Amino acid sequence: MSDLFTSLRNASLIRRQTVTVPKIKINQKIANVLFRHGFIDKIQNSSEKNCLILTLKYKKDQPLITQIRRLSRRGCRVYVPSHQIPQFCGKLGIILMSTSCGIITDREARKFSIGGELLGFVS
Repeated sequence: MSDLFTSLRNASLIRRQTVTVPKIKINQKIANVLFRHGFIDKIQNSSEKNCLILTLKYKKDQPLITQIRRLSRRGCRVYVPSHQIPQFCGKLGIILMSTSCGIITDREARKFSIGGELLGFVS
């Protein structure tokens, strides 16, 4: 997951169109959430390699992903109940959460009243 975040951050800084990341379950689920919320334009499966090819979305040559950061780490997990889920950047960004319903955003977790582990944020 850290590799995914680092690859997306570096690609948006140098204005690269596509990013290739390892095809593992957590990367696929995070990419699907980012696609649903409009940060990624397209997700492709690479048949020859075991990789995902993500096409980043830009608006007037400016990347939509300006910040992406991991919150919960291997040595320091961050868990929150549903009533203590933080808001990020006044609802301009999303917080990725791992819950019993899978990987969802902070808004979806508040809607379903479920807490979980804070994975990271994207804005």
